[in-house]
Formats: sequence, structure tokens, C-alpha cells
Amino acid sequence: MTALIEIENLDLYYGDFQALKSISMDVPEKAVTAFIGPSGCGKSTLLRSLNRMNDLIAGTRIEGSIKIAGEEINTSGMDVEHLRKRVGMVFQQPNPFPKSIYENVAYGPRLYGINQRKKLDELVEKSLRSAALWDEVKDHLKRSALGISGGQQQRLCIARALAVNPDVLLMDESTSALDPISTLKIEELVQELKNEYTIVMVTHNMHQAARVSNQTVFFLNGEVVEYADTETLFSTPSDRRTEDYISGRFG
Repeated sequence: MTALIEIENLDLYYGDFQALKSISMDVPEKAVTAFIGPSGCGKSTLLRSLNRMNDLIAGTRIEGSIKIAGEEINTSGMDVEHLRKRVGMVFQQPNPFPKSIYENVAYGPRLYGINQRKKLDELVEKSLRSAALWDEVKDHLKRSALGISGGQQQRLCIARALAVNPDVLLMDESTSALDPISTLKIEELVQELKNEYTIVMVTHNMHQAARVSNQTVFFLNGEVVEYADTETLFSTPSDRRTEDYISGRFG
């Protein structure tokens, strides 16, 4: 598989605390890579490094390299707004804007200069279809996004991220606040989206990682303990700490 994201000797500090220690890995394109590990192990910190969301936290310092499609993202010349267009993110809690369903999806394209109604209509429909939501909301596009269910809101947030045509979709525990049926819909959606997008997901749910990801990375205390294709990592882990974690001995 071709690597879209290349991480090399990455160290990240919050003030004096080192949250990531010498992380090196390649993330393949058009596949699902899952980050697992106990709370506070660094998986969400690394995820947020991929679109520089950690820039928003005071005292953050990064050393090492992250390249996306061969381009170093940790430079002063990097257009962070453009980076976040290329690397979309879906958070743990659905966070639709207090606007209509239509305006939530049209927001990003408008921001990047698309104002033609016909073009926006096409983009909104395409994005909602990609997020498996169109059939449920097509007759209610003017309705407030805050009035639909939590699972629908999360799929709307995915549609909103897809509307600006990203290369990468980051998912930070994006089903942990949802009921089992909504979770299953998002998992099925992820399986479809990986044909078009590179997906990196943080999950506490090891069954979810086993079900939907192609590769899994196990983190512990800010370090990568093991990185392998998902089936291998769960069936024959090479590190005892991985085996202890996935068998429930800690975490």
C-alpha cells in the first residue's frame, strides 16, 4: 500500500510533559488505520497532530516530521486552514452548527468560494449521499441540524467534512456517544468511505477496530508499542503488552 502520511521521529510536548515519544509510522492511503490504547496514551494527541489541532493548545511543542502526500506540515509557511480542508475531522460528540442541514454541509464549500446555488445543491446532495444520510433528510434540508438524532448529527458532521473534498478523514472516538444502531451505521459508512479516503480513527472499542480497520496501532505511554495489519495484531500480537491490553488484563 502507498503511504499517504509519513511520520518520522515525532516528539510532542505539552509544556514539560512529553505526550508523544519518537513516533515513526506510515499511514497507507485509502485504508482505515485504527489507534487503540488506554486513556492518556497519546492516540488522540497524534491524531490531532495530523491537522495541527494541537496548535490551539498553549505550550505545545513539536519536533520531528509529519508529511502528507510528501509535504511537511509542521512548517511556519504551512497554510493551516488549507491543511484542515485536506484533513477533515469528526469529533467524539456530534457538533453540527446551529444552522439548517443544508447550510451545515454548504458551509465549507462557501468558505472556499463556491456560491453558485446549483453547484452547492449538487455538493450538498453528493456529500449527504456519501454520508448515507440523504434519504433520511432530503425532504427536510431547511430543518435545523440540532433537531435530528445524535446518529444523524454525526453523519451530518461527516458529510460536512466530505463537502470540501478532503484527502484524509480523522475520526476521534466518533461513535462513543452513539447508540449501537447508529454506531453500526457509521461503521458501515467507514467501510464504504475507505475506497475514496484515507481514514484514521481513534477508538476505545477494540471490537470496532477489529471490525473496520485494515491496520491497527497500539499506543502506551506516548509510544507506539505495535503496528500491524489488524488481523495479525489481534490474533498473534508480537508484544506481550499488546496481548495483555487486547485480552483485557489492563486498560
